[in-house]
Amino acid sequence: MLIKERSIITWLLNPNLKQAPENLVIAPVSNPINQSILGNSLIELDKIRRQTPEWGLPELLMPSFEEVMYKSHRSFEKIMPQLFEDFCEREECGILLCRGNATIVYGFGSNQLHIWFFTEQDGKSVFNFFTCNVCYSENIGVGIANTLLTDNLLFSGSLQERQQKLAFIAGFVATYVAVKRYVKVETIVIPQGKFTAIEGTPLEYIEKKKVLNQTGQEVIVMDSKWSRKIINENDIYVRGFFRMQNKKNEFGEWYKELIFVDPFIRHGYHRNAKIEDDEIDKL
Repeated sequence: MLIKERSIITWLLNPNLKQAPENLVIAPVSNPINQSILGNSLIELDKIRRQTPEWGLPELLMPSFEEVMYKSHRSFEKIMPQLFEDFCEREECGILLCRGNATIVYGFGSNQLHIWFFTEQDGKSVFNFFTCNVCYSENIGVGIANTLLTDNLLFSGSLQERQQKLAFIAGFVATYVAVKRYVKVETIVIPQGKFTAIEGTPLEYIEKKKVLNQTGQEVIVMDSKWSRKIINENDIYVRGFFRMQNKKNEFGEWYKELIFVDPFIRHGYHRNAKIEDDEIDKL
């Protein structure tokens, strides 16, 4: 996998730059007013950039991590309003490198999720749209200028399909932040300029096994233990705990009794990757 230089990242992570790079451009539009709307959205992002928020390093989503996101989405969806509020209080923000050469810049704050969406085309970071999203129920409401949504050079498909796409992206970002915080995640820092092996990558993701980072700065790979076979040969000290134990009485009838299990040492364990367990369940 090759991570090429992206002008949007260079610009965001260097707040002392007075001008945007030449390769940071606005997407072609059919309605002239949208040129101004997108330009103003970039100006707002520039104001935020100059305040040096804690973007962190750009984060590359591996297929295994996205798989965990999809599997976790429904669980997080039920508590999304609370999560959304928490993310806004913490002012979560970051830069995501996604499939299809997409770069998503996001920031939570003031009960809103702000998203700037870029794509990489011919060595340029192309700014496509900005959305301001809110969450009052399980669903996230998407706010976007109507002229942008109806611009056929920016979006394709029916109006409903365009709205669904934007809602998916907002949900994708919110789920990503939730998984990063609450699911066991492995992060691998990829230094600039040399191949870095991602050990344990499943065979179906073999093309992602090595990463060459040419962005000019370090990149964090977001992976997940979900797709790894874990072997732990260390002694694990388990604290004592209460549990309900199944027992039989003198009449051969089963009942449950509360017992206390003394502390003990567990001598390592092997755990299949979740994707392997799923395949076994299908047999």
